[in-house]
Amino acid sequence: MIAAAGIWAFMRGPLLGFLRGVPREVWYAIAAAVALALVWHWHTGQVEVAFNDGGAAQAEADGAVVAQATARAEAMQRQVIASTVAKQFTITKGTDDALVARNAQLVRDYADLRMRWAAYRADQRGASEGAAGAAANAASIAGDAACKAKGWVDIDTAAAAAEAADVATARDDAWRAWWVAQVAAWPQ
Repeated sequence: MIAAAGIWAFMRGPLLGFLRGVPREVWYAIAAAVALALVWHWHTGQVEVAFNDGGAAQAEADGAVVAQATARAEAMQRQVIASTVAKQFTITKGTDDALVARNAQLVRDYADLRMRWAAYRADQRGASEGAAGAAANAASIAGDAACKAKGWVDIDTAAAAAEAADVATARDDAWRAWWVAQVAAWPQ
């Protein structure tokens, strides 16, 4: 309390006298400087608020643009995936169908070969009538035995082996064709 009374006495005494001696123009300058400082402080606050509001609005606009671009990119990606899956399914189905058709053709070709061979044998065996036919039949059987004796295989075994090899080759060719078509269909 004593300190407060001392401060009051100082302000009433020498300080008040000093302040009364300051010219009026100085007080106007001080008031103008304080007013300018307050206006500057207010202006800086308004600029900061506007900057923050502008940043938030820009972030929102950018977010909307990014969201739209992301949605478009996802839609395009889904379209590419669907198109690629459809192409790959078509390629696989076409390859499977072609392999089935090729294998059916091989079965028909080898069945035809066996029928022709059987007809040829029947022709060879029945070329002569009676005892001569029996002799030709015996000669044909003897020829088959001679082929086996030399390490050769009979036509039935050879045809079965060739058919199995052709089926395996057709499968490998189909696999290669499928792979090349799949690579070509894949988006770059």
